[in-house]
Amino acid sequence: MFAYAFIHNGWYFVSEIKVYQDGMIDCWDMVDFEGFKQKIMQGWVVTTLPNNAPVSVSHLVRFTATEVQTFLKEEEFIKEVGDVIEELNRRPTSMDKCREAFQRFQEEHSEEARRQVQETYEAVPEHLRWFLLDEMDPDIIDVQSAYNVLKKKGS
Repeated sequence: MFAYAFIHNGWYFVSEIKVYQDGMIDCWDMVDFEGFKQKIMQGWVVTTLPNNAPVSVSHLVRFTATEVQTFLKEEEFIKEVGDVIEELNRRPTSMDKCREAFQRFQEEHSEEARRQVQETYEAVPEHLRWFLLDEMDPDIIDVQSAYNVLKKKGS
């Protein structure tokens, strides 16, 4: 599977970040998941651009980005790539774990179950959290509302 990000190598190059089942990630260098996190920390792989960043899209176009609006933070991209690895290996993703924790909370309403909902919800990449709402049974409270209520009770 792949996702898009920028490789910051002087210019910002729009690039496919390829994620493989064995956990290797191609970001102009083959690295494991820990190596990928390091590439993000070093600024090699980025999802945000500063204003006036020089951008290249393959051999198609080069331009200077102005009025940049970013929708995906690097920390959230790390979570998403981690989920892709889990999905490729048919293991539960952060969304699966959150749904399971919420179902458990619906059944037992314990403090431990509340903490588990909060923890698993925060593990879901921010830009994907709204998908949880679409997948919930309309006869029960949605995850976002439950999280907000539970967070207030736990504070």
